[in-house]
Amino acid sequence: MKLFKHLFFLIVFIFTLPLTAQEKNTPKNIKLTLLVKDAKNKPVPGAVILIDNIKQRRVANKAGYFKIKLDKAPKEITAFSPLIGAKKVTYNGQKTIIINITSDNNEKSFATGDRNTKISDPIQFRDIYDYLRGKVAGLNISTTNVIRVRGTSSWNGGRAPLLVLNGVPVDNDTFGDIVPTTIRNVKVLKGPETSIYGLRGANGVIEVNTMIN
Repeated sequence: MKLFKHLFFLIVFIFTLPLTAQEKNTPKNIKLTLLVKDAKNKPVPGAVILIDNIKQRRVANKAGYFKIKLDKAPKEITAFSPLIGAKKVTYNGQKTIIINITSDNNEKSFATGDRNTKISDPIQFRDIYDYLRGKVAGLNISTTNVIRVRGTSSWNGGRAPLLVLNGVPVDNDTFGDIVPTTIRNVKVLKGPETSIYGLRGANGVIEVNTMIN
């Protein structure tokens, strides 16, 4: 009887040993860094990242980097830019992956009231201010990134317009963090058009809608 028990536990131990070893060898808390670039080897800010076809909440930063910590190893990683295209790569245990997206020469359209302006390559712009400077009708943007809506008068001692991102008023810091390639459209409001914002819109309103809410 004792011999039978010893044999039973020995068999159980032999069969569970490979599983235990496999669990120990399975990587956990994987720290992954992605760098998204275009065909000219320039960074792609605002690139959307999908891990195993699951869209991530954050996007690539201004330098094209995206960092994440995962509980398990992914199979595939996709970088997508609505202005360039998409590129899917296989994960092979790398800590850093460079993904190059091939450009398809798309154009970006801006809505500024009743006027549309097309910009051929938004990636060339460093930030939201550079993106809008001279490209959107009705705005004056200084070299220090101070925005004024033309044709508006000073209210309450200031002339700063109301900044609205995806339907929500934001401060200058949040507005400055907008990645140019994620912008869907920009609209400048003044006069009666700003009535829905009340007194906050007295100095004009800049509405920005992005592809990432």
